[in-house]
Amino acid sequence: MKMLIHAQTIDGATRPIRLSEPEIFCDREKEGRSGHVGHGLCEFAPGKIVDFIPNTSKTRFGGHSMYGYMEYRISEDWGRTFGEARVFPWSWECLMNGVSYAAVEKVARCPGGDVLAFCLMGGAERESCCEPYQKPMYARSRDGCETWEPAREFSPCPGRIFDTLTIGGSVYVLEGCGPEFDLECYRLFKSDDEGETFYETAPLPIGKGGCHYGALIENPDGSITVYLYQINRQDFMLCAVTRDGGESWEAPFESRVAKKIRNPQVMLLDGQYILHGRAGENEAGSGAFVFYTSADGRAWDEGTILVDGRPACFYSNNLVLTCPDGKQRALVEYSENYRDPVPGIWSGTCNEMHLWVESAT
Repeated sequence: MKMLIHAQTIDGATRPIRLSEPEIFCDREKEGRSGHVGHGLCEFAPGKIVDFIPNTSKTRFGGHSMYGYMEYRISEDWGRTFGEARVFPWSWECLMNGVSYAAVEKVARCPGGDVLAFCLMGGAERESCCEPYQKPMYARSRDGCETWEPAREFSPCPGRIFDTLTIGGSVYVLEGCGPEFDLECYRLFKSDDEGETFYETAPLPIGKGGCHYGALIENPDGSITVYLYQINRQDFMLCAVTRDGGESWEAPFESRVAKKIRNPQVMLLDGQYILHGRAGENEAGSGAFVFYTSADGRAWDEGTILVDGRPACFYSNNLVLTCPDGKQRALVEYSENYRDPVPGIWSGTCNEMHLWVESAT
């Protein structure tokens, strides 16, 4: 089942944006599988994209688990076409060992061109979802995602990698730390040696309990903003800004999102901020896929619901591309349920969708 979006043009805070009709990128319904957890995207060379997609059980916990492995597909033409799915070796090894499952939620291109795939490591002892989180791992490809080196431990703290940024000669990684959904704290790590080693920046002034998920954005002035989802205050994201690569932080602030947000994903498209994710829980519009726009990444518009009602999922990621004609275009990948969730489970069996976003003027 493919759900049509309600609005294909959004006015926008600074300019209108146009959205394509969604396409099924990975038809797990046809395969009798699910696609829960793992939407890593990266442009590793001009026009060359690696796109990670989960291949998980349709049966275990109604399809809302990590029981499975990761695949990835490669495009060499700015996302117009993608090659056949390939198995990500580390995730298959984890599945065969039966101790944990690996999901690639974020991917980074190193300044020198290597690709780093960051893995959420979920324990296998529970049927549901991903917890307890184990220590995250990451794997490197030095040949354009043709082969992958053995995975390495990323940090000594159990947790989940929520976002990455490559700025100049550095790679930044945001980790939410703790074994359970209500995380203990967040840490920002930085590498100045092509991802061979990472060190923690100054402690974040936000995220010490009551938060999950998160996003990073490099602002036009070179500063970095961190956005966090608040479990019990979903209509306000917690935010912090650093202007010196994480050496210090400005006073934190809250950013209002009228229709709430669960798993925030942020991008800058032609100078306009776009925020998307699953809308808030337990109210009208719950479980919807929502888009917001902003001129400054702080004050958001009232939001536009693209898909509402149930079934729902809408975990997502984005990748902004500069095409050969010089125009920017963004690929949004998201998960969308293809059947009603099993009673008692928030969301379950899903396909992977592609949606293209571009400025209308």
